[in-house]
Amino acid sequence: MRTSSRKEKGYTLVEVMMAIAVMAAGTVGVFSLQQAAVVGNLEARQMTTATMIARTWLERLKRDALRWNAGSTTAAGVNLTGTSYLAGVPAPATAPVWFTPIPPALAVESYAFDHYGRDIAPPSAQIEFCAQTRLQWVYPGQTIRGDVRVWWHRHSNGSDPNAGNRALYPNCGVGGEAAIGNDIRVRTVSASTLIRWVSR
Repeated sequence: MRTSSRKEKGYTLVEVMMAIAVMAAGTVGVFSLQQAAVVGNLEARQMTTATMIARTWLERLKRDALRWNAGSTTAAGVNLTGTSYLAGVPAPATAPVWFTPIPPALAVESYAFDHYGRDIAPPSAQIEFCAQTRLQWVYPGQTIRGDVRVWWHRHSNGSDPNAGNRALYPNCGVGGEAAIGNDIRVRTVSASTLIRWVSR
């Protein structure tokens, strides 16, 4: 009778507490994994959006080449006055620098983009991505290399990536392109293309 009554008593308090501790440790691990997945998904979305914006700006540079009036065998003989962006290419012996491409006054495009990668006119509190370009002669008078850099504030602590950083490079930091390229508080995506003058 004693043996059977002992078997029917069930779990002891120590066993229940140990089971709860094991379940709590597993739950904490699952929540940590979920938080890491959410942050990873956010960063992947940001990279995808920035890559899309970079491709958009490469296409804009190529489109701008359609207004390239005249080519030449030297950069001195080139006529780029009809272009909006390519006119900023420096002389062949000059080192290229990053600059913010300012669209024409009536253009519906911008160098600033919102959370979804849509053009947005600065100044705006909705700016999340910014585009910069760099131009360089590859073959003077004939071919220009166009580089595009899209940057955004680095994500931190699972919060809004721009929280606390909205005063950092406001309105895409026009004039601060060199500082932005060396700042670890921002992330960037870069892309390049060659733009050739085509005789028409």
